[in-house]
Amino acid sequence: MDTKSREAVEAFIKEAMGRASPGPRQDPETARARAEAAREDGELARGELLAAGLDLKRLDALAADRSKARRERAEHTHRRAIEASSAVARRLAELTPAPPAAPMNVILDRVTFIRSFAGAGAVVDSDIASLDSWARYRLNASANSVAESGTGRLSFFTLWRNPRTEPVVVTAGARLVVNAHLAVDAEWNGVAAWFIGGSQARATVRGRTTVWAMWDSTLKSIVHDQILADAGATGGFFGGDDSASIAFNEFLPASGFFVPAQASILIEVELLTEWVATSGTVHLDAESGSFQVSVPHLILTLT
Repeated sequence: MDTKSREAVEAFIKEAMGRASPGPRQDPETARARAEAAREDGELARGELLAAGLDLKRLDALAADRSKARRERAEHTHRRAIEASSAVARRLAELTPAPPAAPMNVILDRVTFIRSFAGAGAVVDSDIASLDSWARYRLNASANSVAESGTGRLSFFTLWRNPRTEPVVVTAGARLVVNAHLAVDAEWNGVAAWFIGGSQARATVRGRTTVWAMWDSTLKSIVHDQILADAGATGGFFGGDDSASIAFNEFLPASGFFVPAQASILIEVELLTEWVATSGTVHLDAESGSFQVSVPHLILTLT
């Protein structure tokens, strides 16, 4: 892709993605007011327990100590997943998902470019080559006592132009390979857990294919969406954590998309992480050890 074409696609993405971004799910002022009310409720309840003679500092110290041990266990699980990532990578490389039979296929052996978005994780390293387009990626998200939500996005974009003089229906199938580790952690709440909602952290990782119409940035279609992994934890007295290793290598089927004669489409194969947290963290590791995400090829079926 030449510089001029790439700049045009980048401008299209900036316009289209900005319009498509969802707004906040909760009014920020209301969220802050609820968090402050919960804090006040906890302080009032603590005062009553102190008046009754309970040693709250000792109880909170116990919660903190057990939370430390729990996090060490979670870190050990993460390290084991990284150590196993090489074996997982070899096993994934041995898999060759067969695409569905079709009357006419166009094989695209490399993507056009790879990127993430502001606040949606970071691409640590990447490469684009024939049958070997990949990225190393990480997402670290966290929230304090005010509930927050967001998305992590690693996107592989492929630009394709209909060479025919008549319109076609394109089915954009893609092979997606994911070797990664998802972990969530919810803070310990100690005595406060007896009176307030407490902490939480939840995340869902999806494989999604979206086709964008380059002739109209308002026109798009999610042609494939699949959950790859999820994890969730609530804090409670001692805190909580959860994790999931992702070892995925499949050909993603897709629904059709109408493309006029000589028109272009932008195909986005995306690793999407939807998360929500209150006094918690979400970590998707697709960079350590042999972890990585790749889109070796796409197969377009034209009808």
